[in-house]
Amino acid sequence: MKSAIVVVIDRLGARYLGPYGNTWLDTPQFNRLASQSLLCETALADSPDLALAYRAWWTGRHVLETAITPQSLLPHAARQAGLSTVLVTDEPLVAELPGAASFAERIVLPAEPVSRAADEFELAGLGKLFLAAIERLRSASEPALVWIHSRGMAGPWDAPSALRQQFADEDDPAAPDFVDPPRTSKHADDPDVLLGYVHAYAGQVALVDACLGSLLDALDDSTLREEALLAVTSPRGYPLGEHSGIGGNDLYGELLEVPLWLRLPGGVGALARTQRLVQPCDLAATLIQWLDLPPQSAGGFATSLLPIVYGEDMPPRELAAASGREEWAVRSPAWLLRSAVVDDEVYRKLFAKPDDRWEVNEVASRCGEVVEQLAAASAQFSHAAAAGTLASLPPLPEILTDTRR
Repeated sequence: MKSAIVVVIDRLGARYLGPYGNTWLDTPQFNRLASQSLLCETALADSPDLALAYRAWWTGRHVLETAITPQSLLPHAARQAGLSTVLVTDEPLVAELPGAASFAERIVLPAEPVSRAADEFELAGLGKLFLAAIERLRSASEPALVWIHSRGMAGPWDAPSALRQQFADEDDPAAPDFVDPPRTSKHADDPDVLLGYVHAYAGQVALVDACLGSLLDALDDSTLREEALLAVTSPRGYPLGEHSGIGGNDLYGELLEVPLWLRLPGGVGALARTQRLVQPCDLAATLIQWLDLPPQSAGGFATSLLPIVYGEDMPPRELAAASGREEWAVRSPAWLLRSAVVDDEVYRKLFAKPDDRWEVNEVASRCGEVVEQLAAASAQFSHAAAAGTLASLPPLPEILTDTRR
């Protein structure tokens, strides 16, 4: 039997990682992972809510699909199939989710108060979580499902101060020394304040990168290496003023676009990339296929990514969707439409994809037909999700899928 290790780092946005095009923040361990993995270039969160992300990962259901049962698919099915199931987390919410009880073993690190930056990597929150995970991996036996969840940037930003200070140029303001994750709409237009937030966030990413390297080393030395799929991802990114919010949940690329790597044993799929629209439920379908678990409980939208890893052809996904509080977003290969309700009125913003990756140029006023058709496709997606018929959505009009402009 095969094994799987899933590493979730909350609030890790794709735009701050070298494999996703970042050129100023060195992430050598993420680069190392990418060189060994399938990289999903367009992995999109379907909700800013952490609990709903886990519903997708553990049940194979899109956030808009009807829930199935309190019993989670993955942990319960893996345990029933005879796998050793382990959850390692420092996030109380994850440890308390209904599906978490299905893990045979749960290692929950206490959420201790933090008032200052750590003196060493190992003393930061991320460092402690990864050390606990590495210790458990060293004693893991095959077959196993090991799920590692780090609060990441949703927890204290307590990386050693030098990690954030390294990004400040001589003429930049001194890097701030806060440890509580910033969540505010204030100062969003103050470039000095924003720069400080960015440097602090980058320091956390540098810490994650170092921790990931230690985890990869430990996994390569463990008994799971020969039969374990490794998945590394995040449920959501962290807005840092790109659209006037710090740490918020608005459905723009800085929140929606998340990293996802799949590393298979023996270098299968190494250095591969896919531009397929991928959503959280697809990870569930992938793990179900890899671990040979019963597929009958998965939703109609989820699709395993293993055929892509193996170099097989897959029909493209034409539509992905996300839902938040009083707002929703729908993404086709060529467009992103964000809709929000303000004072009972719907406001829509349109962005051309994939060229405008981070939604800089809003073009709704110039592309009325696209807005109308994407809004109709979004409504159709929602209705199909509620009816359980997402697998049979009709093809989109060419104007929504053709990226040649």
